[in-house]
Amino acid sequence: MKKHALRLIAVVGCGLLSGCGSQYVTNLTPQTAKRNPSNLYRFTVQCAVNLQKLVPDTFKPLLVIDGQQFPLRQDADMEGLYYYDHELDASRTDAKYYFQVSYEQYRSGRIKSYVRKTPLASFSISGFGNLSLEIDRAPVGSEVRVLGSGFTANNRIRVGDYDAPTELLSENVLSFRVPAVTVGKMYPVSVTVGEEMHFVGNLLIDSGRFAAEPTEISLHVGEKTDFTLRANRPSPSDLYINVTTDIPNSVIMPEVRLATGEDTATVSIEGGEPDKGHLYVSAQGFDELTVPIEVVGEKREREAGEATTSEDAEKGKSEEAQN
Repeated sequence: MKKHALRLIAVVGCGLLSGCGSQYVTNLTPQTAKRNPSNLYRFTVQCAVNLQKLVPDTFKPLLVIDGQQFPLRQDADMEGLYYYDHELDASRTDAKYYFQVSYEQYRSGRIKSYVRKTPLASFSISGFGNLSLEIDRAPVGSEVRVLGSGFTANNRIRVGDYDAPTELLSENVLSFRVPAVTVGKMYPVSVTVGEEMHFVGNLLIDSGRFAAEPTEISLHVGEKTDFTLRANRPSPSDLYINVTTDIPNSVIMPEVRLATGEDTATVSIEGGEPDKGHLYVSAQGFDELTVPIEVVGEKREREAGEATTSEDAEKGKSEEAQN
């Protein structure tokens, strides 16, 4: 009974491992491992071979992975334990492998060769721990952070179907800028590794806001002045700002845009024909801003002068008639 019990325990113990192979070679590598920024993963095997009977320099333990063989190193503290730290590309999520141990032994005065192999095993790399968004709503262009573990410079953030500019701050933090998506909608945020996507959370997109300097514009015909638009966050990419007016003959100004990473744009605005109205500032992801504008100057003064001249002429005609 004791022998049967011991044998049962050994079988159960092997069943917990990724592959026992035989009684001589036991795979001790865990089936899954957390992703790490070094992209190195340890593969470990235990070899129960009688070293006293070995032919010198014939013992060769190998890791066979992706069709390549890598010589194992002996553990300094535990006899019979061998390992190899193998690098897997950051885009990889799994691998197939096995261990192979070849050696020669003296048997009854003869040399006999052996090759022991473990069954083909699967090794998978888990995601990034518990992923979470630092905040759950933000405007276009703002910085948002993703918290987790095992991040690398190869990771990218996607907001819905849009790629977001991503920066690795640490193994536990990724930072990204919200791309130019539709305001008022909620988008799923994911961390990508190659083609694989890991859901992080949902992000609600708020409207951005513009501020104008000056807040009201007053200038004379032909006069120029600086007009500055300031966004409440940097632009994630070159952003065209649409500026329209209800007095098109009175306003002369160039196209306005925010350069990538900038939050301020300044242009020169020139007064055209005298009039009073508004500028309407809009851009994708921003609330519309209205700026009062008035152009004064020569035309109104000239009209006043022409009116005075006309009155004088009429007065002169009246005097002539009386005479």
